[in-house]
Amino acid sequence: MFHFNWKLTLFTALLLPFLVYLGLWQLAREQEKRETQASYDLRATQTPVQIASIDWQGADDIAWLRVAATGRYDASRQFLLDNRINQSRVGYELITPFRTEAGLLLVNRGWIVQGADRQTLPDVNVTGQETEILGAVYVPSGDIMVLGDEEPAGENPWPRVIQRLDVAQISAILNEPVLPYSVRLEPGAVGLEQINWQPVTLSPETHRVYAVQWFFMATVLVILYLIFSFRRPEI
Repeated sequence: MFHFNWKLTLFTALLLPFLVYLGLWQLAREQEKRETQASYDLRATQTPVQIASIDWQGADDIAWLRVAATGRYDASRQFLLDNRINQSRVGYELITPFRTEAGLLLVNRGWIVQGADRQTLPDVNVTGQETEILGAVYVPSGDIMVLGDEEPAGENPWPRVIQRLDVAQISAILNEPVLPYSVRLEPGAVGLEQINWQPVTLSPETHRVYAVQWFFMATVLVILYLIFSFRRPEI
């Protein structure tokens, strides 16, 4: 016989929708990651476009668009994007301004290992001669987790350690406008260190596994609710 327990019913009624929501959210994330990967794979096969022809403020999606740019690296003002992990080693992603006729472009030159300590910064030298680079436009999605506070520049501020790739903040530091998105260099590009990025940081399959786990927990919750509701009362 069913025995109504209002506390148990309330607990189940509140928790069950939340577990189902988390499962559905993971499925949505799985689909989003598949679409991102598909877009990246498609654009990786396309011919690069000249950076001057890009409508940065337009409605067209330019994420992962292959681009070519001619200009010069500003080796005197570079940024170290902090807390980047590569093969279990701590380091930075190296962000270098690249001066082009279309404007100042932030170029992600890849991963570089941290120095012996936080006070010893790595060597970030790069050619100052005019060169052509190839890369893909990086459009961040969502908020970026920050793992620390911005460090003061000190007497010798370059290269400058930053906690996130904030274009507006970097523009203020450089005291000049920069193009709204950064470009990640392709293999073989001049100035590239080590590639440490993928279009998706968590595979679609992983989101599917998480979704199954949340749905399993929801199923267990319903089963436990029924077991306790139909349990014979103790005499």
